[in-house]
Amino acid sequence: MIVLVALAFVFGEPLGALPLALAGAIMLVGRFWWPADLVRQFVWRVAEPAGWLPRIEREEDHATRRVARVLGGLVWLASAALLVSGFATVAWVLSFAIAIMVALDASVDFCVLCFVVARLDRLGLKFS
Repeated sequence: MIVLVALAFVFGEPLGALPLALAGAIMLVGRFWWPADLVRQFVWRVAEPAGWLPRIEREEDHATRRVARVLGGLVWLASAALLVSGFATVAWVLSFAIAIMVALDASVDFCVLCFVVARLDRLGLKFS
């Protein structure tokens, strides 16, 4: 996903909207139909069996992560539209914010939305 966003940045506007929209579509559609999530398919079918990535089994509530995937996909799709519409600065700020969150989740298993929801729960604002 990060490679697609980086590729979009290298292409610039308006051509960069294509890989950005693809990243958003993979994230959004893949949330509701798992065969469309090409990144997870690669991890499950290639990277883990080859030993490139270890399989980590743990019990956790995935509801917030699912919401984060939908929001991230929507933001990347909106950013692609903004890029085509001439609002490149806003598009890149939003795109890189989501890319950083995806990188944090993939590299150190830190879900930013999960953290925010947990903090708000501790303050007495329940979302779950």
